[in-house]
Amino acid sequence: MDKIKMIILLTLLIFGSVAAQDATRCITGDCNTGYAYATLVDANNKEIGYQVGFYDNGLLHGIANQTGNFGKYWGAYKNGLKEGFFSYESEDNMYAFGMFVNDKKEGLHVIRNKNGYDFRDYKNDKHVSNSPLPTTGLSPCVMGNCENGKGVKVNGSDAVYSDWKNGNMHGMTMQFLMSEKKIVFSEFSGGIVNGLQMIWYFDGSKEIMQMQNGARNGQYLKKNQNNTHEATICKDGQPIMSF
Repeated sequence: MDKIKMIILLTLLIFGSVAAQDATRCITGDCNTGYAYATLVDANNKEIGYQVGFYDNGLLHGIANQTGNFGKYWGAYKNGLKEGFFSYESEDNMYAFGMFVNDKKEGLHVIRNKNGYDFRDYKNDKHVSNSPLPTTGLSPCVMGNCENGKGVKVNGSDAVYSDWKNGNMHGMTMQFLMSEKKIVFSEFSGGIVNGLQMIWYFDGSKEIMQMQNGARNGQYLKKNQNNTHEATICKDGQPIMSF
């Protein structure tokens, strides 16, 4: 009996290892420690999407994009898991943003769907409550508190959601800029971008970058209109390495 159990265990380990390896297929670049593009396949070896970004020890580690029938996610990964600020599309949402911890939604996520905006609170990936912003009926701060708190400001066809501090953009921020044909998702600190910034252009192209004191500092990734990708490492706003 022990011998049979051992054979079964070894068989599961072997096939489990093959399945894990088949989960991604490296197409271009260095999928171990570097920048690369890989396709994603399911348990039946059917292609379900792709991932592109920076890797360490064979796992996404740094800024990256995962796109497939499961949605589109832009943000920072740690050891292959979503970790930090993300913008994303999933479950028929037009766009959304919020924090992920250990690959799970955490805290407030702002979600745009066909009916308007939802303000959903998550705990360990579970939707536990809603925190809608009160409507003020006043412009430019049409919802919430735009001085010290969560609020929405409008300026013509443009709108900005932020966790305002002393009237400045602070924390998770979304700028819906119809005038510039783009949506910008950023981490702000006292009115200055510090952290991740993601830009979704109405023409279909997208960018994600690491920012420090308002300038690119670190990894940068862009998806072009023709679905090609490019990446650089930046320092003080200037590219120092391209891929």
